[in-house]
Amino acid sequence: MENKKSNQEFISADAWDWQIRVLHWTNAILIITLALLALSVDGMKWLGVEKPIRRPVKEIHAYIGYVFIFTLTLRIFWGFIGNQYARWSDIIPYTKEKWCAIAGNIKWYFSGFKTQPPVAIGHNPLGSLFYIPLFLVLISQALTGLTLAGVEFGLAPLGSYFSSYDHDAKEAIEDILKEVHEFGLWFIIFFFSAHMIGLIVHEMGEKTGLFSSMIHGKKYFPREQI
Repeated sequence: MENKKSNQEFISADAWDWQIRVLHWTNAILIITLALLALSVDGMKWLGVEKPIRRPVKEIHAYIGYVFIFTLTLRIFWGFIGNQYARWSDIIPYTKEKWCAIAGNIKWYFSGFKTQPPVAIGHNPLGSLFYIPLFLVLISQALTGLTLAGVEFGLAPLGSYFSSYDHDAKEAIEDILKEVHEFGLWFIIFFFSAHMIGLIVHEMGEKTGLFSSMIHGKKYFPREQI
């Protein structure tokens, strides 16, 4: 713990290990890149751009998707062996204490940020209610994307499996998977917007260095709160 100069005495708490920080930023960059590529393909389709021209963009999207599947797998794995704030036990609100903290955060919002929000060294309990469906959607995106890469481009590991399917069967599978994949895209856009709003609100209201904590790993709290 160390002091931080201010009108109030602050102490720092180690929140995020370096592995979780690297995975956080890597996955964030990959997700934003994948979303922009997907929106580009949709925009090109809307403008009437022919399939052969759209295809390279979709292929780049698929190859970057493989990298994302790898880093997402690492993040899921790190949720079992990382420090206490990287673990799934810090995200999933399975205790009474977590639900009390969620209620405290809701009360803080409705008070116009005049009360004191519950201290959260790791994941914000209220935010965790969004993280859980986010990870489920990301897993769905990985699985549907992997299958689409096999069906549409014949890429491993499912390309050889779908090679024996006729055109109509492949098209039917693509239509279903694309609907699921597109829903996931819009959920991720919604989550990103909510995440940015929540980040600004908590950065200004709590003043714990929430954004910078994902760079250097520390959060700051008034001494009397810890």
